[in-house]
Amino acid sequence: MTFFPEPIRPSEGRQEDELRVNPIEADKHGREEYVLLKQEKQKRDILYGAFLLCCKALIEGLDLKIDADRADPISGTLKEFKTFLSLLKERDHSDDTFFCRQFAACWIRLHQALPTLTRAKHLSSGDHKKVDTLIQEINHYPPNEDHKLGYYLSSMATNDWLPVPFREIVKRLYTDHKVNQIGSFLSQWIELIDDFLQR
Repeated sequence: MTFFPEPIRPSEGRQEDELRVNPIEADKHGREEYVLLKQEKQKRDILYGAFLLCCKALIEGLDLKIDADRADPISGTLKEFKTFLSLLKERDHSDDTFFCRQFAACWIRLHQALPTLTRAKHLSSGDHKKVDTLIQEINHYPPNEDHKLGYYLSSMATNDWLPVPFREIVKRLYTDHKVNQIGSFLSQWIELIDDFLQR
């Protein structure tokens, strides 16, 4: 006896109550999606471009600031030197060997930056005079001494010693500021630096 499989029953297909989309309308619907996708892509591209432009402007701004600092290293060195003078106003650092060595190293960096001052085109002759005045005053302080502050600052950077006369000069600067406040040498030097930096 041969058994025949049962006949294949038709599957339950679409129900008759569902709407069928005509091919023309389906094509329009596909085009609309394509147009929407294209518009979204354009919006993303515009936003991405705007983001890149903002990043570029930010980076160029930073580069200009860095280039300005490189072009004018004297300003950075003067700010650092001003910090040392301000610290001398607050406390007696004559016994602080580390401070004295850093102070002397900053003085040397200031002298090394001086040639850029003469080449700087954006500085007036008044700016040159302010820095020259500062250097001369430090080189001639204190009056009536054999060796001046500038001499000791230059010597300390090259030698491994902290001379007693230098320590006395630093102490004298501190006590002079405590007595005279605004009229002290430290205040005058800081004012010269501030005048130069505000150009």
